[in-house]
Amino acid sequence: MLIRLLLYFMLGLFLIWFFNGGLEKIMTPPSDLSSIPEQQNPYQKTPVVKPLTPSMVGAQEREAMLYLNRIRQSVQLTPLQYNSMLSNAARHHANYSSLNNIQSHEEQANLPGFSGKSPTQRAFNTGYLSPVAEVIAYNHRRPHPFIDDLMSAIYHRLSLLDMSKDLIGIGIAGNGTGVVHSSLTALLGNQKLNLLCQSPPSPKPGTYYYKKVCQNDRPIAKRDYDKALNQVAKLNPKLLTWPKSGGEVSPVFYEESPDPLPECNVSGYPIHLQVNPIYAGRIEFVNDTFQVFELKNNKSMPVIAETIFDNKNNPVASLPSSEDTLATPEKDRWIAFFPKHRLNWNSRYQAQIQYQEGGQLKTLRWQFTTQNQPGLVTFSAQQRQKRTLKIKKGQTYTLYFPPSQCKMASTIIMRKQIPKSIDVSSHFIDGETIQVTLNSAPFGGAFSIAYGPTQSVIRFEIETD
Repeated sequence: MLIRLLLYFMLGLFLIWFFNGGLEKIMTPPSDLSSIPEQQNPYQKTPVVKPLTPSMVGAQEREAMLYLNRIRQSVQLTPLQYNSMLSNAARHHANYSSLNNIQSHEEQANLPGFSGKSPTQRAFNTGYLSPVAEVIAYNHRRPHPFIDDLMSAIYHRLSLLDMSKDLIGIGIAGNGTGVVHSSLTALLGNQKLNLLCQSPPSPKPGTYYYKKVCQNDRPIAKRDYDKALNQVAKLNPKLLTWPKSGGEVSPVFYEESPDPLPECNVSGYPIHLQVNPIYAGRIEFVNDTFQVFELKNNKSMPVIAETIFDNKNNPVASLPSSEDTLATPEKDRWIAFFPKHRLNWNSRYQAQIQYQEGGQLKTLRWQFTTQNQPGLVTFSAQQRQKRTLKIKKGQTYTLYFPPSQCKMASTIIMRKQIPKSIDVSSHFIDGETIQVTLNSAPFGGAFSIAYGPTQSVIRFEIETD
């Protein structure tokens, strides 16, 4: 009887540990995934996110700018130059976002850290004189994931790859707590236009000019405005594709604000083609010719589109960067393909589109890949109850649970049943992908990982040498 009571007591302790310490909970959208450390003790209840120190912030801002410029130069775009006034405005808003736990391009005057209602007003308040485009990303500890998040979101990507921008300021802030425990804000501008606002030429009779461009409301002739933008654009290529030809990207897109896919919260990484503003009107996309294929086993399998739209039929009426452009949208400038489902890991794709230029029909094709994940195991709908895998010390598995539609669960849970003698690293790569590494297991044995949304349980049996 005493032995039975002791066994019940030990079982009770285990259940308390498993359903408390062995529980990781994350919320979508997956920007929150970054709050889960890359390696977490299986019985650690709450991830600890340390505040960013001033030295960390400065280093990360520099690295974010370098990384973004490497991306731009990889597609033959001119690099962006650092601007201190834009950086100050960006830091103010990053601090405001983290301080108040708010994800928004607008600020409220009654809240701490207020520095201006809109991005351009915040730039004006630091002494910058012309309009800007702003992009924001949240909740990362390193600069590269911030930029990668922005590049996966079509409207933010279009701002970062703008062919008429040549200035940037980046600000990062993070107090390590709350819904927004860290934030990156970037502001982009045009140097020639800013200089033009300092001392614009007097408008001549019979010329078109803009009044509300500069901070001081000085009128800018349309010809001078276009010239300022085109001086940068003419240094950039005629066409730009993203993912770039030969590039490697994440397979997934979640959400952005404004939201191009309000009916979905998980879908495939968007693919787009962008026209240099100088060529707007000279290049026209041919309807119903934008296609994407997965290349596998010498076969081309069509990727189903959730939607395809361009700047002329864009479902979002106002873009984050709309305040800095006075151009009319009737000319083809960009087109985006949104896959209905996530792309696959470790895969190669080809995109193609036809367009008219100078009376000639042309076809553009390019290929890209999705990131390779070690030990990839995909769990189809028929394999999501229980599965056993053999694992050795130092071995890594990537567990992938593809969603059956473009809606995913609002709560994603990973439960871990790991004996104390076994050292395992496990973390979310994204909302449907978990990576597991066996670090050590001196006595062999087994452990389990459970993925909440699909009720999948994976038992890992340890193989010893």
